Amino acid sequence: MQRVVADANVFLSFIVHRNDKQRDLAKALLAKAEDGELLVAVLQFVVFEIVYVLQSAYSIRDEELATLVRDLLALPGVQFTDDAPWRRVFDFWPRPLASLADASIVAVAAMNRYDSIATFDRKLSNKLAALGLASYW
Repeated sequence: MQRVVADANVFLSFIVHRNDKQRDLAKALLAKAEDGELLVAVLQFVVFEIVYVLQSAYSIRDEELATLVRDLLALPGVQFTDDAPWRRVFDFWPRPLASLADASIVAVAAMNRYDSIATFDRKLSNKLAALGLASYW
């Protein structure tokens, strides 16, 4: 079974109607997870990032966010992990990746040999091959 680490922007595009193409891709990814075709890993800090963006940019209430996060983590084929290999994170941050969140995603994917990273962040996806990782899209 293919194992994919998902970036926060994948879930944000699924939840918030900000880009139809990205939303369709995110829905397809989660549908494949639900059908048992792949496992989607959701990292602890990705959940924090999702909640922060939904609170600050979209003013979603805490109660609604709690329900949303619970439902997200309960989706079939979605696996929550609180893995944070900090020594490995510093191999990627602040160089070659300026974002601590991106470096953390890459570190977890590399350490646990995930098949790919699902992200709509072009800067990150363009760097994955050079880091020995694959982009899901």
